Amino acid sequence: MKIGVMSDIHGNSEALSEVLIDIEKQSVDKILCTGDLVGYGPFPNEVVDVFIDQKIISTLGNHDLATFDMELLNDLGGIAHESIMLTLDILGRDEKNYLRKLPKSIECKNFHFVHASPPDNVRGYITRKSIGEIKYLFSLFDSKICFIGHTHLLAKYHLDGNELKHESMVEEKLKLDSEKKYIINVGSVGQPRDEIHKAKYVIFDEDDYSLEVRFVDYDIKKVQNKIFELGFPRKNAEFLGPI
Repeated sequence: MKIGVMSDIHGNSEALSEVLIDIEKQSVDKILCTGDLVGYGPFPNEVVDVFIDQKIISTLGNHDLATFDMELLNDLGGIAHESIMLTLDILGRDEKNYLRKLPKSIECKNFHFVHASPPDNVRGYITRKSIGEIKYLFSLFDSKICFIGHTHLLAKYHLDGNELKHESMVEEKLKLDSEKKYIINVGSVGQPRDEIHKAKYVIFDEDDYSLEVRFVDYDIKKVQNKIFELGFPRKNAEFLGPI
């Protein structure tokens, strides 16, 4: 079975559409998302509607949570807070209700899915944790692989004995060790933080226990133009690519 895993769509329906087209071409059997369907991007309804219509499974992201948790919304600063305020004006009732029902974590087959870190954290950045704290995370899930997002950066973590191994990932295919546990950050579909202006997601192939990192092109200018039209922060467009 091939499983496509994505994260951090952030209201970018153009990127999501191209990723789903690419997923179909790769003969993926199941699709899961680790959250943040909205925030930053100008098409939140379109993104949520795709998830509803295609019955794509997703966990709850911190930006999704901020659409109905006022305490978290107030904790968000800068462009994140401003973007959610604009998103709330755009989101329809059905879309808001869908976000409210997203689970904090999902167990599927022998895999764990969560937005930020296991077992069910939607807010804490793994990149801000110490080596000891990251090692401890591996004791918090029973599955062989935990898929996360949140940082918008592709990365792979595993323990080699008592030593933590951490590597960033590029567009590549990797063979994993079925005897080891992994935490895999699947990057971002719709709001990059690595200065690579493409949508990213991964495909895990159970048969050969491999992980393929996919980069996908999409119409960035269309999204940037809509960001400006709706008054979202300019920085949201700059992250996508040159203006």
